[in-house]
Amino acid sequence: MGTQAPLAPTAPRGAPTPWPTRRSLAAATRLPRLKARAPTAPQSSMGIGINPEGCPPDSDVRLVVPKSAFGLSSRQMAALGLVGEEVARRHAVREDELTSAAHYGGEIVSEHTRIATRMAGGRPPSQAPPDLPSLLLDGRICYIGMPLVAQVTELVISELLWLNYNNPEQAIYVYINSVGSQTPDGQTVGFETEAYAILDTMAYIRPQKYTVVVGQAFGNAAMILASGKKGCRYALPHSRIMLAPPRANRTYGVASNVMIRANELENCTETYVDFLTGFTGRDKDEIKRDSGRNRYFTPESAIEYGLIDKVVQPEDTMISEKDYDRMLAQSQAMQRQTGSEAPAAAAG
Repeated sequence: MGTQAPLAPTAPRGAPTPWPTRRSLAAATRLPRLKARAPTAPQSSMGIGINPEGCPPDSDVRLVVPKSAFGLSSRQMAALGLVGEEVARRHAVREDELTSAAHYGGEIVSEHTRIATRMAGGRPPSQAPPDLPSLLLDGRICYIGMPLVAQVTELVISELLWLNYNNPEQAIYVYINSVGSQTPDGQTVGFETEAYAILDTMAYIRPQKYTVVVGQAFGNAAMILASGKKGCRYALPHSRIMLAPPRANRTYGVASNVMIRANELENCTETYVDFLTGFTGRDKDEIKRDSGRNRYFTPESAIEYGLIDKVVQPEDTMISEKDYDRMLAQSQAMQRQTGSEAPAAAAG
């Protein structure tokens, strides 16, 4: 058995109790003070509002940060930089401060502060990504890359009208990679009138229309391809072209409604044949016979049929290049000239 420490002598029974000394009072109150500063208590190592004397060392202090606040998950709080001991040492975490306005990019957002969004790489982008449709439109390119539905038709017509307004003397390049108003298996996805609206707009505007097929041009899309200026209808070497008659999905209902739909389909077919007759120069009966079923063309056979005029090779350049640096310098020079003329006019 181990030895036990000797017990402190006790005062005799009935002896008067001595007055407490300063040392005894400090020893009696030290334990509760340490318990009040237990390592698990949520506090900052800066000792804000707490006397640092008697606190345990910083290595023993466990900082408690809320796992979630105002609906933010732990991953979102980590993305905002609201976790970790370094954050708690910088400032005390309060739920009313967990807002995007206070932690967006690590600065307080105001109208006088210009900051950039921080991405995963940690560096802000040097410039905004390009707006590809606008760049194509700036090169006078109208790209049809989807089936001819109402939204696509609206965009194409808007671009054609804008290019006509911008410069009616410069040619427009219509690039086509579309299945038209129906899928290759014959399912209708849009109205035949969508293509007719584009053709009427192309005939209405003044600029010359150069058409190019870059992948496929089926049905009504092949008709738009053939509508370009004679001698300026092109195809890339491995593109595909197909003639297909207008079709309608299976219709249910009373006989009168079915007959109305059949008559409308017949009228659309006549319009389709008339357009191709004018674009290819072939006989109407031949066009009607060839378009009564799906007929595929290679670029070479499409030239023979009259749908296109030339196969574009990779070394051929059809679009004029633009020197954007020179254009920017000219614009800045004009702005400086305008700014210098304004004070002179005011002084005169």
